[in-house]
Amino acid sequence: MIQRSKENTLLLAGALAVSLVLGSSIFVARVGAADDDKPWVAPEAARAVKNPVPVNAQTLAAGEDLFHENCSPCHGDKGKGDGETGKIIKKKPANFTDPKLMALETDGSLFWKMGEGRGPMPSWKDELSDKERWTLVNYIRKLGKDAAEGK
Repeated sequence: MIQRSKENTLLLAGALAVSLVLGSSIFVARVGAADDDKPWVAPEAARAVKNPVPVNAQTLAAGEDLFHENCSPCHGDKGKGDGETGKIIKKKPANFTDPKLMALETDGSLFWKMGEGRGPMPSWKDELSDKERWTLVNYIRKLGKDAAEGK
């Protein structure tokens, strides 16, 4: 009888622990989803950071490779936010060819957003070096220029 009581207590404690974990996960997911609907603005300090990577044929080619390997599944080959994965996620990826959107973004804010991530946009700071992310910023800027020139 005492053994059965201990088993029931352990089962109840385990069920309670699982419920707490699931409940807190749902809460965090809802809070995160609510943040997805707010404008995504980088902190002023991040916005002010200047890109140390020069724009040249070599860095743009490296940026293109990085973009196609890591970004185009969501943002599309031309950066329009129309990649195959981007088509199926609820929060649509940024369109880097939209001049109004891109006028709001500094190089520092693009770099910061790549590092931080939000919602379906992953954080890349542990996957890509600072130099690689700055190189991507240069390539993203090129995508906008290419679109404006009809390329």
